[in-house]
Amino acid sequence: MRSRPALPAIFFGLVSLAVLALLAAPPRRPPRGPHQEPLLPRQEVLQVVGSGHLPVIVDYLWIQLIQATGRAWVAEQYRDVYPYAELITDLDPRFDIVYRFAGSTLPTNLGREKWVNTEESTRIIRKGLQHFPNDLMLNVMLAYNLSSFHKEYREAARVVERAAKLPGAPDYLSGLATRLYAQSGEVNAGLALAYSLADSAKDEQTRATFEKRIQELELEAELQRVDQAIEAFRQQFGVAPPDIPTLLWLGFLKQPPEDPQGGEFFIGYDERAYSETQKRRLEIFTPDDRGYQWE
Repeated sequence: MRSRPALPAIFFGLVSLAVLALLAAPPRRPPRGPHQEPLLPRQEVLQVVGSGHLPVIVDYLWIQLIQATGRAWVAEQYRDVYPYAELITDLDPRFDIVYRFAGSTLPTNLGREKWVNTEESTRIIRKGLQHFPNDLMLNVMLAYNLSSFHKEYREAARVVERAAKLPGAPDYLSGLATRLYAQSGEVNAGLALAYSLADSAKDEQTRATFEKRIQELELEAELQRVDQAIEAFRQQFGVAPPDIPTLLWLGFLKQPPEDPQGGEFFIGYDERAYSETQKRRLEIFTPDDRGYQWE
């Protein structure tokens, strides 16, 4: 809990910050439009000249960040959160709320699921995890950014797998990690995790859940194998194959796909492989990135 500084100290800190902002600020970047980025003092100067008043300066900058967020209407204005958050956490790396607040505030939807300011969001979250590696919320936020915005499913899966082992982690994270592994194409990694979770389950219901997930991952591996054959057929003939037997007959599939639950395979309207036992793929994000499915 921060101790409240005396009023004279607060006044002196604010005046000092104003002077430093004028004398020590770096040149502004050329504006990308009518909006001008905030003019902030250099971190190095603040640490030397304002060393005796850093807590006051940091609190002042935090208030400015909150106000910048309240004033924001467009993406460029929301991006102003980033330089404030960077400077605050440079001066006080243990100010943990800044990482979470900025990381969640920065991403801005321009419409039709076109997001901007995502790189800055991920950067400040990664910075926070350097100081708070076991912060559950920061780990989940990073996994969300990696999967939703950057399509880095493999790293997202690893982040979620680690987060699932943190104190207070919700049960669904382990299952989410296996789905992300499947999404990234690393079905074997997802299977290894699912086998481990099934073996270490403390009750029959949890064990049954992950045994079912093992079957789903084994099926997904077969579906991905058929998808590769479909793509090879498309590359050669310019169209998708009409059915699975055609792929077998022409040698694009070396052996028939097998569903652990005994279902028949078919090619869907989206020209991807499916089984009758699971008509929705073991994925969170659709391949064309039009949306995502949480299951």
